[in-house]
Amino acid sequence: MIDRSIIPSLFTVGNLVCGFVALSFVAEGRYVPAAWLILLAAALDNMDGRLARLIGSDSQFGIEFDSLADVCTFGVVPAFMLYHSLLHSPWGAVASSLFLLAGASRLARFNVTSHNDGGKGAFFVGVPIPAAAIVLTQYIVYTERTWDTAHAAQFGIALMVLLSFLMISRIDYDAVPNFRSSALRDRLKVAYFLVSVGLILHPATSREIFFPLTILYIASGLYRRLWGMFSNEVTQHA
Repeated sequence: MIDRSIIPSLFTVGNLVCGFVALSFVAEGRYVPAAWLILLAAALDNMDGRLARLIGSDSQFGIEFDSLADVCTFGVVPAFMLYHSLLHSPWGAVASSLFLLAGASRLARFNVTSHNDGGKGAFFVGVPIPAAAIVLTQYIVYTERTWDTAHAAQFGIALMVLLSFLMISRIDYDAVPNFRSSALRDRLKVAYFLVSVGLILHPATSREIFFPLTILYIASGLYRRLWGMFSNEVTQHA
C-alpha cells in the first residue's frame, strides 16, 4: 500500500518535470507550450500544499522540496524565457537573473514565515512566485501572438523589474479563493476566479484575455495597498 505522505511530493515532482520540459520548449523557441506548462505547474504546486495539509503530512522535507522545485520551474524558466525571446545579450542574461534572485528570496522568506506562523492565511505577503512566473511568461506569449510592438523588450524588462519588486515586497495578494466560504468577499473572489478560468480556456478569448487578466491580479495588490494608505491618511487627519 502506498504511503499517503508521498502523495503531495508526487505533485511536486510533476511541477518540476513541467518546469524542465518547459525549459526545453523555450530553448527551441516554443514559447506558447512552455507558458501553458508553467500554468500547469502552478496548479500542481497549489495542489501539493493543499493535499499535504489535508492528509496531515506537511513535513520539513516537503516544504524544502517544494521550494527547490519552485525556484527551478517558476524562477529559472521565466527568466530564461525572457532572455531567450527578447533580450539576446550577456547584459540581457544578467537583467533576467534579477527575476530569479527575487523569486528565490521570496521563497526563502515564505519558508521562514511559514515556520513561524504555522500556516497560510487569506493573503500572500508579496506576489507568489508562481503568479509572477505566469504573468511574465504570458507577457512573452502576448507580444508574440497578439500585441506586436517594437518596444516588447523594454516593456518586458520593466514588467520583470516590477514583478521582482512585488515578490519581495510586503504587499498583500489574494490567495486562491475559499470555495467553501459563504462570505460575500469570498463569493466574489470565487466568481472572478471561475469566470477568469473560463475565459482563459475558451479558444476564442484565451489569446487576448489571459495576459490582461494577470495584470488585473497584479494591480489588485497595488490598489489595496494604495487604498489602505489613503484611508489611513484620511483617518489621521479627520
